Amino acid sequence: METTVLERPIGVSDQPAYPTIRESWAFVGWYLLVVFGVGVPLFLLGETVFSFSRSVTVVVITIAANLSLLSILRWRAGTRWLPIRLQGQESASLYAVMPVLILTAILVLSLLDLLHLPNWADKTFQNLANTPVLAFVMLCVAAPVLEELLFRGVLLPGLLRNYPQRPWVAIGQSALVFGIIHGNPAQLVGAGLLGLLLGWLYYRTSSLGICIVVHALNNFVAFLGMVVGGKELVDKSIVDIFESWWVYAGVVALSALVLYWLLRRIWFMTEPVVTVSLPEEAGQAALL
Repeated sequence: METTVLERPIGVSDQPAYPTIRESWAFVGWYLLVVFGVGVPLFLLGETVFSFSRSVTVVVITIAANLSLLSILRWRAGTRWLPIRLQGQESASLYAVMPVLILTAILVLSLLDLLHLPNWADKTFQNLANTPVLAFVMLCVAAPVLEELLFRGVLLPGLLRNYPQRPWVAIGQSALVFGIIHGNPAQLVGAGLLGLLLGWLYYRTSSLGICIVVHALNNFVAFLGMVVGGKELVDKSIVDIFESWWVYAGVVALSALVLYWLLRRIWFMTEPVVTVSLPEEAGQAALL
């Protein structure tokens, strides 16, 4: 099986790739700055000048903010920027198991609903559900593509490049930042755990495409729950949906077993990213 080599940018062999751990924390600051710097003016224009609906304004702000952030990171990285890899270890069988993978992961992560974390974005999602086309564009197209470009296209490859002996540090850091930027308690933990899964998939496959597909499938299930299930489904507890604690526990247990089996299959079907080893990298692990 061909092993992917993530090379250091030409001409900067004495510098770490972008980002280091410290720079990944700065990403949170840049994200907040862009959300306010781009989002507030667009919100005012959409509400007062163009008379957009709230849902349209949210979609425009999301797309504009993420594209602006991607441009800023590219500028900040300079020659330390690693090329974004859309394709890696692709195969039809790998893509075929992704729907089952994300469905079982969603069922396992549904245990987080028992924590009853506050959902600060509940009203926003309800308004978005009133316009299904915009909800689909936002949740199933724009968010998966743009967020994966930022997190598994930019942040994670650089961290993996800088800390090749500690891939879980890179995967965990990118997932932690991914959870934090959602800013909503009900999403923070779930997004962080989903970020771990997506980060591991990228580490094993080197494929941003697979990460985008998995992210889109995850959001599509949420989209169906919002638009098809309606407020009645949202207001139900996860146990009420399955009508019995025993049924729910059995479904989660079975999902966990299937998910574990699928992850093991992917492990044997793929090879992790291998970085070029250079003498001056001996001290790279200290770049925290």
